[in-house]
Amino acid sequence: MSESEDRILAARVLGGDKNAFGALAAKHRDAIYSFALRMLGDREQAYDAAQETFIRAYTRLDTFDQSRRFRPWLFAIAANICSDLLRRRRDRDITLGADSAIHALATDDMAPPEAAAKRDLQRTVAAALQHLAQAERTVVILKHIHGFTYEEISEMTGMPVGTAKSHAHRARRKLAELLQHVERDDAR
Repeated sequence: MSESEDRILAARVLGGDKNAFGALAAKHRDAIYSFALRMLGDREQAYDAAQETFIRAYTRLDTFDQSRRFRPWLFAIAANICSDLLRRRRDRDITLGADSAIHALATDDMAPPEAAAKRDLQRTVAAALQHLAQAERTVVILKHIHGFTYEEISEMTGMPVGTAKSHAHRARRKLAELLQHVERDDAR
């Protein structure tokens, strides 16, 4: 489904076709959940955040500017929800559990050693992501996992393009350092 189809579906929803929103949600559900999982590090909270994203999108669809792309607008809602949840979590001093952040991507057709190695790598990267500052984590996930441009990230988060680039650069450097430590520990 293309971006123009997203706009057509959004227009249909605004015209009273409530079923059209189901098609929009189905198209973006996995990406929104994946984003929330990487941001929050908890499967249940990610599921709740994804659900809240679609509820807010539905109730605020009239604020969607049809001259813009739907996907960045939807991710902006998800980013705000995740930020709110992280802020509340930080206020309550809850620690993140990296193990619950793993979204297993190993497939049934992989040999068990390959699947185990892939899960280990995913677990390591998920744990490293949790060590980044929230803004850095947001930018690196949007840029390198979901493929948004810095301009789209700027639009979604409200941060200037240069700031988004700086966060991405800092995040990549921190991730490289964190992953080098893991590699050294594994070599021992």
